[in-house]
Amino acid sequence: MASSRALTTLALITAASTLGCATPYGTAQTALRQGRYEEAASRFQEVLTQSPDRLDALLGLGVTRYKLGAYDEAVAALGRLVAQAPNSETAHLYLGISHLQRGEEGPAAEHLAKYVQLKPGTRLAREVERARQLVRDERLSPALRAFVAGSLDAGADWEHDVREAREARLAAERAYSWRPFYPFYPGVGPCFVTRSGHLLCY
Repeated sequence: MASSRALTTLALITAASTLGCATPYGTAQTALRQGRYEEAASRFQEVLTQSPDRLDALLGLGVTRYKLGAYDEAVAALGRLVAQAPNSETAHLYLGISHLQRGEEGPAAEHLAKYVQLKPGTRLAREVERARQLVRDERLSPALRAFVAGSLDAGADWEHDVREAREARLAAERAYSWRPFYPFYPGVGPCFVTRSGHLLCY
């Protein structure tokens, strides 16, 4: 029973992770998650060519440009996004660290502060606040700026991975727990497997 449950959960997670890959945007997101940044950038660009108003693709392009070290292009893409969606936490975070990598500590501190304002109380927000204070109070060397920006980027990746894992687990639990099946016994209606593993038949 436990191995069947594990296989069902694994199949659902695999299916959920591959569903979004059928579109150019899904392919771009997958490439970004897997570290294939050149491919991700070209796919996001393809999506934006077809639909210039896709803010999610603009965000993906900005993050990808940051990860490629193209900070000027990242600032341009993310700046366009923030002009249209001023409450995008991820855009403010990556704008802040892109400005930081370029040595522009004023705009970096401004966008990092906006990120903290939009996502208060999270682990990453506390790290961003400490980084913002460091940027504001100290004159950072290029190596230290790169270290701070890289730490925040890694923290954002970690937060994203944890959120995706939670969502996949919850989706698998919901699908597993409430999908009815009909046994081949006369007079027995639909059956459900509860979260605790018990069989409930009506």
